[in-house]
Amino acid sequence: MQQSNVNGTDWVNDLNVARALTWRYMVALLLVALLSTAAWLSLHLVISEQKSTAAVVNVSGRQRMLSQRTALFSNLLVNTPKAERPAVRSKLADAIQLMEHSHHGLTRGNIEMGLPAMMSPTVHAMYFDGPNALDRQVETYIKTVRELLQLNDDALTPTNPLLQYITQNAPNTLVTALDQMVRQYQLEGEASVNRLQKAETIFWGITLLLLALEAVLIFHPFVRHVKSIIGKLQHVTETLQEHQDQLEDTIKQRTAELKNRSEALAESEEKFRLISTAAKDAIAIIGTEEELIYWNPAAEKIFGYQANEAIGENLHNLLIPVRYHDEAHRGFERFQRCGAGNVIGKTFEITALHKNGEEFPVELSISSFRFRNSWHALGIIRDITERKRMEDQVRQLAFYDSLTNLPNRRLLSDRLGQTMAGCKRGGNYAALMMLDLDNFKPLNDAYGHPAGDLLLVEVANRLKAGVREMDTVARFGGDEFVVLLDKLDNDEAQSTAQANIVAEKIRDTLSRPYQLAIKKSIGNETIIEHTCTASIGVIIFTHHEASQDDIIKWADDAMYQAKGEGRNLIRFYSLIA
Repeated sequence: MQQSNVNGTDWVNDLNVARALTWRYMVALLLVALLSTAAWLSLHLVISEQKSTAAVVNVSGRQRMLSQRTALFSNLLVNTPKAERPAVRSKLADAIQLMEHSHHGLTRGNIEMGLPAMMSPTVHAMYFDGPNALDRQVETYIKTVRELLQLNDDALTPTNPLLQYITQNAPNTLVTALDQMVRQYQLEGEASVNRLQKAETIFWGITLLLLALEAVLIFHPFVRHVKSIIGKLQHVTETLQEHQDQLEDTIKQRTAELKNRSEALAESEEKFRLISTAAKDAIAIIGTEEELIYWNPAAEKIFGYQANEAIGENLHNLLIPVRYHDEAHRGFERFQRCGAGNVIGKTFEITALHKNGEEFPVELSISSFRFRNSWHALGIIRDITERKRMEDQVRQLAFYDSLTNLPNRRLLSDRLGQTMAGCKRGGNYAALMMLDLDNFKPLNDAYGHPAGDLLLVEVANRLKAGVREMDTVARFGGDEFVVLLDKLDNDEAQSTAQANIVAEKIRDTLSRPYQLAIKKSIGNETIIEHTCTASIGVIIFTHHEASQDDIIKWADDAMYQAKGEGRNLIRFYSLIA
């Protein structure tokens, strides 16, 4: 009976032990499973944090590289021949697009790039707080490069303020800010990994304690699990080390490139100084208060003011005539408020004032740049006095008779076209007179062409004195003249009467004797008197469908009718068949 009780007790004890061992085993397995899961999650967080940090550092480093690349391409775009610029523009556009995409991922997160959407307060402050926030710097830099891309080839010069901003900003302020951001990401990534690694170490310690207590039950599976985790950790560590080595190599390479860019920038600045000194055009930089802050040697020559006389003075008060001061000041105020978007790339012809008080025409082109939160203007000024004189000469030769200074056939044709268009709009009549001198050839035969030229000049003067300012007197050739009477009456009879009055006045004026001073020899002059009448043909026209050639022909026919009927007469051409 006692044996039975003992066996029952043993069985119960064994069962209790088995149950205890089972529960302990289950609890141990559960604890190990929970701790293993926690360790795996910790490792996963470490791996994710390392990958995220590596991605952020890599993309931030790429931003640094892209800022230098865009500065290089921008410089190349200006200094490359025009035929090769499309390829450089394409590369610059791709680089700035990639830089904008990377910046968007860094500030707003990008799953594909492994970039987190959340930022630490320190990183957020570096990106968005303060006047020199990195987000503002990058956005301004990207905007400036895009503005440079929009300029045409003629506006792409080494002195372009957009290029200067890009090449100065990329190797200095922007790169420094990007370097600080990369360092901050590295520090925060390392701190986060350290925290996770400490937590992971605690989990491993507890797990090892349980392994010591339940080694027989869970040792082998735990060892296999640990080996697997350690293998993954080693792989991630090796990968991170590889990325870190690559990043260090990239930083060294970019540092060397930055040094080269700095040297190139210094060389460019020296070239600009030499070019501005050797330039034939005036180069002036104007500050926020319209004061001159730069004045090159060509400006000294063109305007007469030495640099020490001009710098610090108000540009418009110094170089613009008084009557244009108010307009110039208002224009500069608009420039300060709105920036230079409405004037960049444009050329203006204005009147400038020399130190000696003389006014002369200049051609002005304006560029702008941002300095200390204010717009400054860069003006390139060219003296176009000689060009204007040549243009006037060309116009005089093209549209005016060289002897009488009257409009020639070309200018007459233009004014006749305007008169015909005016008749069509206003419904009024106009008149065209064809005049031929009746006694001109005998003067040439007796005294030579110089005498004839004197007579033609006097005829031109009398004709101009006999018509209104709006009317046109032209020399048609030889001894033929044309008078165009504009804006007569809306009634044909009244218009005919008006034209007849003018024609009679001209006929009477031209029939008066001419006193001509004929040079016989040097210092010897003879005054001769010559009478020369004119036959006049007149056509009255309005907005009918006649051509210029028809109107001139009809006036010519009327003039020949006057000659045929005895000369010194006025005849009107009738349009009635």
